[in-house]
Amino acid sequence: MKRLLLLLCLLPCVTQAQKKLGFADCVELLSKNNLTYQAGNLQAEAAQAQLRQTKSQILPQISIGANHSLNLGRSIDQYTNTYIDQLYNYNSIGAGFQMPIFQGFKIQNQIRQNQFLKESAMENRVAVLNAQTILLMQGYVNVLATKSLYESYVQQVESSKQQVDRVEKQLNAGVAAQSTLYEIKAQLANDKFDMVTALNSYRTARLALFQRMNIEPDDAVEFEPLSEFILPEDSKDAAAVYEDALKQFPEIKSAELSRKSYTYLVKSIKANNFPSLTLRANIDAFYASTNSNLDYFNQLNATRNGSLSLGLNIPIMGRWVTRPRVEVAKVQERQAQNQFDIAKQLLRQSVEIAVLEVNSTADRYAAAEGQSESLTASFAVVESKLNAGTANIFEYALAKANLGKAQANAIQAKYEYLMKQRLLQYYRQGNWTGIY
Repeated sequence: MKRLLLLLCLLPCVTQAQKKLGFADCVELLSKNNLTYQAGNLQAEAAQAQLRQTKSQILPQISIGANHSLNLGRSIDQYTNTYIDQLYNYNSIGAGFQMPIFQGFKIQNQIRQNQFLKESAMENRVAVLNAQTILLMQGYVNVLATKSLYESYVQQVESSKQQVDRVEKQLNAGVAAQSTLYEIKAQLANDKFDMVTALNSYRTARLALFQRMNIEPDDAVEFEPLSEFILPEDSKDAAAVYEDALKQFPEIKSAELSRKSYTYLVKSIKANNFPSLTLRANIDAFYASTNSNLDYFNQLNATRNGSLSLGLNIPIMGRWVTRPRVEVAKVQERQAQNQFDIAKQLLRQSVEIAVLEVNSTADRYAAAEGQSESLTASFAVVESKLNAGTANIFEYALAKANLGKAQANAIQAKYEYLMKQRLLQYYRQGNWTGIY
């Protein structure tokens, strides 16, 4: 019985633990359910399949065939090769073998091209997940920030309720005016309005986060707060961060691999100008019902024949066909180079903005914290004076409004700084490992 009671007591705790999600859990759900990331996975799978298809072209082709026909009227006897006019059956079987010996390294260059395209698609898949994770981080931080704002307004409502209770007691004792009670109730109404607005913002942020992960919204889910994060000292140097990002960022790797693939595309097209060698072999046999002296298998044995050949193909005017294709491929190569340069430019600009925003949000966060501390102390003094009867309700309302605004600024600055820190570290290392 004691064990059963203990289990019943622990069950709500277990259920509650299962309802908590950290940022790492959200990233895992994102990778499983986000359709944009799934599209990147499909692109990588398609590139892998294309590589396997290209590699299969270098393998020999072996085929087995059979044919059966019913002949009537005037025809040629396949066994005696003479004209006949009768109904007879004809059956043939055969096997063939064909293998490319030399094609100017066309297939080898196509394999190298598709290998680079496959690796580019794999890097692009990581880049898509990273981009979606940035949006997820913004949504996750927005949930935490709006929740903190809502809790702050709840505290303000509780503070106003206490003042309403105090003024009502003073009014009953005859030491406060009715107008003072109306004014403090008006302040309470304003605080409740701000609280409801903050609650709606919190609910909207939660819904957006669930939609980003592509899962059903669940009001029972609680999102764990982010831990404090300290950037390395050299993270404030935009040039150093950019150099690190160039080595790690999947967008850069994907663009560079895509650019390299066109070099081998040009080589594979030019290979059509070279002679090619192909090895062929086949073996055949047939049966004709016009030969009644031999049964089926004896006829197959008697008519078997085969050949082994080596074919040489020398293109005479092939360059007229391949030259335009080479020009198109070279233009595509220059376009890929331009995309590579654009990727580096965007990365450099993003790093510069990230470094600037980390510095500016750090200063803003420090200023907001100082403002909140000062106004908290000031509000405490005004509230004490109001309780002592030496301050009026207007001074109290103004002090409380200023404190509420300062607290909201401090909360927004805090979470914005936490997000910008992690975003800068992501640019530095090219992934989200250790940043959660």
